[in-house]
Amino acid sequence: MIRQSRPLARSVSFDVTDGHGVIEVTGGERGSLLLLAGDLEFLEANDGCGSMGWLAARAGTGGPGLSDVKYLIEWLGAPGLVPDPRTGQAEPPDPESLRPLLSLLSPGRYVMTAALAPHHLRVVHPRALQVRSWYADEELALVTTDAWPPRDHRAVRRYRDRIRAGGDLPALVALFPTAGSRVGYLLDGHHKLAAYEQAEVRPLVIRLVPQVPRPFRPDDLERAQAAFSDGPSRHQGDTLGRVFPSMWEESA
Repeated sequence: MIRQSRPLARSVSFDVTDGHGVIEVTGGERGSLLLLAGDLEFLEANDGCGSMGWLAARAGTGGPGLSDVKYLIEWLGAPGLVPDPRTGQAEPPDPESLRPLLSLLSPGRYVMTAALAPHHLRVVHPRALQVRSWYADEELALVTTDAWPPRDHRAVRRYRDRIRAGGDLPALVALFPTAGSRVGYLLDGHHKLAAYEQAEVRPLVIRLVPQVPRPFRPDDLERAQAAFSDGPSRHQGDTLGRVFPSMWEESA
Protein backbone atom coordinates (compact mmCIF):
# COMPACT_ATOMS: atom_id res chain seq x y z
CA MET A 1 0.00 0.00 0.00
CA ILE A 2 1.25 3.51 -0.83
CA ARG A 3 0.11 6.44 1.30
CA GLN A 4 1.14 9.88 0.11
CA SER A 5 1.27 13.51 1.17
CA ARG A 6 2.50 16.66 -0.55
CA PRO A 7 4.43 18.83 1.92
CA LEU A 8 6.41 20.78 -0.70
CA ALA A 9 5.73 22.05 -4.20
CA ARG A 10 7.17 19.87 -6.96
CA SER A 11 7.86 16.98 -4.60
CA VAL A 12 5.73 14.19 -3.22
CA SER A 13 6.30 12.01 -0.17
CA PHE A 14 4.87 8.52 -0.01
CA ASP A 15 5.02 5.48 2.23
CA VAL A 16 5.82 2.04 0.88
CA THR A 17 4.18 -0.06 3.57
CA ASP A 18 4.25 -3.45 1.88
CA GLY A 19 7.44 -3.20 -0.19
CA HIS A 20 9.15 -6.45 -1.08
CA GLY A 21 12.59 -5.09 -0.20
CA VAL A 22 14.08 -6.20 -3.52
CA ILE A 23 15.74 -2.81 -4.06
CA GLU A 24 17.49 -1.01 -1.19
CA VAL A 25 20.06 1.78 -0.97
CA THR A 26 22.12 2.52 2.15
CA GLY A 27 24.66 5.20 2.93
CA GLY A 28 24.80 8.93 2.39
CA GLU A 29 26.28 11.71 0.29
CA ARG A 30 29.87 10.44 0.60
CA GLY A 31 29.06 6.92 -0.54
CA SER A 32 26.37 4.27 -0.83
CA LEU A 33 25.61 0.63 -1.53
CA LEU A 34 22.81 -0.73 -3.73
CA LEU A 35 21.43 -4.12 -2.76
CA LEU A 36 19.21 -6.23 -5.02
CA ALA A 37 17.23 -9.07 -3.49
CA GLY A 38 19.43 -8.71 -0.41
CA ASP A 39 22.67 -9.19 -2.36
CA LEU A 40 25.19 -6.39 -2.60
CA GLU A 41 25.55 -5.33 -6.23
CA PHE A 42 26.94 -1.79 -6.56
CA LEU A 43 29.06 0.68 -4.61
CA GLU A 44 29.75 4.38 -5.21
CA ALA A 45 31.80 6.68 -2.99
CA ASN A 46 34.08 9.67 -2.71
CA ASP A 47 37.62 8.32 -2.84
CA GLY A 48 38.84 10.78 -0.20
CA CYS A 49 41.64 12.18 -2.34
CA GLY A 50 40.23 15.66 -2.86
CA SER A 51 39.09 17.35 -6.08
CA MET A 52 35.78 15.48 -5.71
CA GLY A 53 37.14 12.17 -6.90
CA TRP A 54 34.55 9.41 -7.07
CA LEU A 55 34.50 5.72 -7.79
CA ALA A 56 31.88 3.10 -8.60
CA ALA A 57 32.21 -0.66 -8.50
CA ARG A 58 30.07 -3.68 -9.29
CA ALA A 59 30.15 -6.99 -7.49
CA GLY A 60 30.50 -10.36 -9.18
CA THR A 61 28.20 -11.69 -11.86
CA GLY A 62 26.56 -14.23 -9.55
CA GLY A 63 24.04 -11.78 -8.08
CA PRO A 64 20.75 -10.82 -9.72
CA GLY A 65 20.71 -8.07 -12.32
CA LEU A 66 18.15 -5.34 -11.96
CA SER A 67 16.49 -6.47 -15.19
CA ASP A 68 15.70 -9.73 -13.39
CA VAL A 69 13.91 -8.16 -10.45
CA LYS A 70 12.03 -5.19 -11.86
CA TYR A 71 8.89 -4.70 -13.89
CA LEU A 72 9.04 -2.73 -17.11
CA ILE A 73 6.61 0.17 -16.94
CA GLU A 74 5.35 1.37 -20.31
CA TRP A 75 3.88 4.40 -18.62
CA LEU A 76 7.39 5.81 -18.21
CA GLY A 77 7.71 6.03 -21.98
CA ALA A 78 5.23 8.92 -22.04
CA PRO A 79 4.34 9.98 -18.48
CA GLY A 80 2.98 13.41 -19.40
CA LEU A 81 5.37 15.33 -17.11
CA VAL A 82 6.01 18.89 -18.30
CA PRO A 83 9.27 20.52 -17.11
CA ASP A 84 9.21 24.22 -16.30
CA PRO A 85 11.12 25.99 -19.10
CA ARG A 86 12.96 28.15 -16.54
CA THR A 87 13.84 25.68 -13.78
CA GLY A 88 13.59 22.33 -15.56
CA GLN A 89 11.46 21.00 -12.69
CA ALA A 90 8.23 19.10 -13.29
CA GLU A 91 5.36 18.21 -11.03
CA PRO A 92 6.15 14.66 -9.86
CA PRO A 93 3.73 11.91 -10.86
CA ASP A 94 1.21 10.13 -8.70
CA PRO A 95 3.16 7.35 -6.90
CA GLU A 96 0.44 4.89 -7.91
CA SER A 97 1.63 5.29 -11.51
CA LEU A 98 4.94 3.76 -10.42
CA ARG A 99 3.48 1.18 -8.07
CA PRO A 100 4.95 -1.90 -9.85
CA LEU A 101 8.44 -0.47 -9.34
CA LEU A 102 7.88 1.17 -5.96
CA SER A 103 6.56 -2.09 -4.53
CA LEU A 104 10.06 -3.51 -4.98
CA LEU A 105 11.59 -0.97 -2.60
CA SER A 106 12.27 -1.59 1.06
CA PRO A 107 9.39 -0.39 3.25
CA GLY A 108 9.65 3.19 4.44
CA ARG A 109 8.91 6.78 3.44
CA TYR A 110 10.38 8.18 0.24
CA VAL A 111 10.43 11.56 -1.48
CA MET A 112 9.99 11.83 -5.26
CA THR A 113 10.89 14.72 -7.54
CA ALA A 114 11.06 15.08 -11.31
CA ALA A 115 13.29 17.40 -13.33
CA LEU A 116 15.49 17.64 -16.37
CA ALA A 117 19.04 16.51 -15.68
CA PRO A 118 21.76 19.18 -15.60
CA HIS A 119 23.56 19.98 -18.83
CA HIS A 120 26.58 18.06 -17.57
CA LEU A 121 25.40 14.52 -16.78
CA ARG A 122 27.86 11.69 -16.31
CA VAL A 123 26.91 8.08 -17.00
CA VAL A 124 29.01 5.57 -15.06
CA HIS A 125 28.98 1.89 -16.03
CA PRO A 126 30.99 -0.24 -13.57
CA ARG A 127 31.78 -3.73 -14.82
CA ALA A 128 31.87 -6.82 -12.63
CA LEU A 129 34.72 -6.80 -10.10
CA GLN A 130 36.19 -3.60 -11.55
CA VAL A 131 36.40 -0.07 -10.18
CA ARG A 132 35.48 2.96 -12.24
CA SER A 133 36.90 6.33 -11.15
CA TRP A 134 36.05 9.87 -12.22
CA TYR A 135 36.15 13.49 -11.10
CA ALA A 136 32.84 15.18 -10.41
CA ASP A 137 32.99 17.99 -12.96
CA GLU A 138 29.23 17.68 -13.43
CA GLU A 139 26.24 18.14 -11.15
CA LEU A 140 24.83 14.63 -11.53
CA ALA A 141 26.14 11.14 -12.18
CA LEU A 142 24.01 8.05 -12.82
CA VAL A 143 25.36 4.54 -12.21
CA THR A 144 23.89 2.07 -14.70
CA THR A 145 22.45 -1.16 -13.31
CA ASP A 146 21.78 -2.96 -16.59
CA ALA A 147 23.55 -3.54 -19.91
CA TRP A 148 25.23 -0.42 -21.26
CA PRO A 149 25.01 0.57 -24.03
CA PRO A 150 21.57 -1.08 -24.27
CA ARG A 151 21.36 -4.02 -26.65
CA ASP A 152 17.96 -3.21 -28.16
CA HIS A 153 19.01 -0.61 -30.74
CA ARG A 154 15.53 -0.40 -32.24
CA ALA A 155 14.04 0.63 -28.90
CA VAL A 156 16.72 3.30 -28.54
CA ARG A 157 15.97 4.63 -32.03
CA ARG A 158 12.23 4.77 -31.30
CA TYR A 159 12.80 6.81 -28.17
CA ARG A 160 15.36 9.01 -29.93
CA ASP A 161 12.98 9.81 -32.78
CA ARG A 162 10.18 10.61 -30.31
CA ILE A 163 12.46 12.90 -28.29
CA ARG A 164 13.60 14.76 -31.40
CA ALA A 165 9.99 15.18 -32.50
CA GLY A 166 9.16 16.99 -29.23
CA GLY A 167 6.09 16.47 -27.12
CA ASP A 168 5.81 14.04 -24.22
CA LEU A 169 9.28 13.21 -22.88
CA PRO A 170 10.08 9.69 -21.61
CA ALA A 171 11.28 9.49 -17.99
CA LEU A 172 14.14 7.73 -16.24
CA VAL A 173 13.88 6.54 -12.62
CA ALA A 174 16.91 6.78 -10.33
CA LEU A 175 17.36 5.96 -6.64
CA PHE A 176 19.57 8.23 -4.49
CA PRO A 177 20.72 7.58 -0.90
CA THR A 178 19.99 11.18 0.19
CA ALA A 179 18.41 14.31 -1.25
CA GLY A 180 21.83 15.94 -1.52
CA SER A 181 23.57 13.02 -3.24
CA ARG A 182 25.15 13.79 -6.59
CA VAL A 183 25.31 10.12 -7.61
CA GLY A 184 22.26 7.89 -8.08
CA TYR A 185 21.48 4.41 -9.39
CA LEU A 186 19.51 4.18 -12.62
CA LEU A 187 16.67 1.73 -11.87
CA ASP A 188 14.74 2.09 -15.12
CA GLY A 189 15.39 3.88 -18.39
CA HIS A 190 18.66 2.66 -19.90
CA HIS A 191 17.23 2.66 -23.44
CA LYS A 192 15.68 6.08 -22.84
CA LEU A 193 18.97 7.46 -21.51
CA ALA A 194 20.85 6.22 -24.58
CA ALA A 195 18.18 7.83 -26.77
CA TYR A 196 18.53 11.14 -24.93
CA GLU A 197 22.30 11.02 -25.48
CA GLN A 198 21.87 10.40 -29.20
CA ALA A 199 19.31 13.21 -29.45
CA GLU A 200 21.60 15.51 -27.42
CA VAL A 201 18.72 16.43 -25.11
CA ARG A 202 18.79 16.59 -21.31
CA PRO A 203 16.88 13.57 -19.90
CA LEU A 204 13.86 13.83 -17.62
CA VAL A 205 14.75 12.08 -14.35
CA ILE A 206 12.38 10.96 -11.60
CA ARG A 207 14.41 10.90 -8.39
CA LEU A 208 13.51 8.58 -5.50
CA VAL A 209 15.12 9.26 -2.11
CA PRO A 210 14.51 7.68 1.32
CA GLN A 211 13.19 10.48 3.52
CA VAL A 212 15.41 9.18 6.31
CA PRO A 213 18.77 7.93 4.98
CA ARG A 214 19.56 4.33 5.79
CA PRO A 215 23.00 3.88 7.44
CA PHE A 216 25.39 1.19 6.32
CA ARG A 217 24.90 -2.13 8.07
CA PRO A 218 28.12 -3.77 9.31
CA ASP A 219 27.30 -7.13 7.74
CA ASP A 220 26.75 -5.48 4.35
CA LEU A 221 30.09 -3.69 4.62
CA GLU A 222 31.81 -6.97 5.46
CA ARG A 223 30.29 -8.54 2.36
CA ALA A 224 31.21 -5.50 0.29
CA GLN A 225 34.85 -5.64 1.32
CA ALA A 226 34.94 -9.34 0.49
CA ALA A 227 33.25 -8.84 -2.88
CA PHE A 228 35.30 -5.87 -4.05
CA SER A 229 38.65 -7.21 -2.86
CA ASP A 230 38.31 -10.36 -4.96
CA GLY A 231 39.26 -11.00 -8.58
CA PRO A 232 40.39 -8.28 -11.01
CA SER A 233 39.61 -5.46 -8.55
CA ARG A 234 42.51 -6.45 -6.26
CA HIS A 235 44.98 -4.21 -8.10
CA GLN A 236 42.76 -1.28 -7.15
CA GLY A 237 42.67 -2.25 -3.50
CA ASP A 238 44.39 0.99 -2.44
CA THR A 239 41.52 3.01 -3.85
CA LEU A 240 38.90 0.86 -2.17
CA GLY A 241 40.98 0.78 0.98
CA ARG A 242 40.55 4.53 1.31
CA VAL A 243 36.77 4.23 0.92
CA PHE A 244 35.82 1.53 3.40
CA PRO A 245 37.16 3.17 6.59
CA SER A 246 34.82 6.13 6.11
CA MET A 247 31.95 3.75 5.39
CA TRP A 248 32.61 1.89 8.64
CA GLU A 249 32.50 5.22 10.50
CA GLU A 250 29.03 5.88 9.06
CA SER A 251 27.69 2.37 9.72
CA ALA A 252 24.82 1.69 12.11
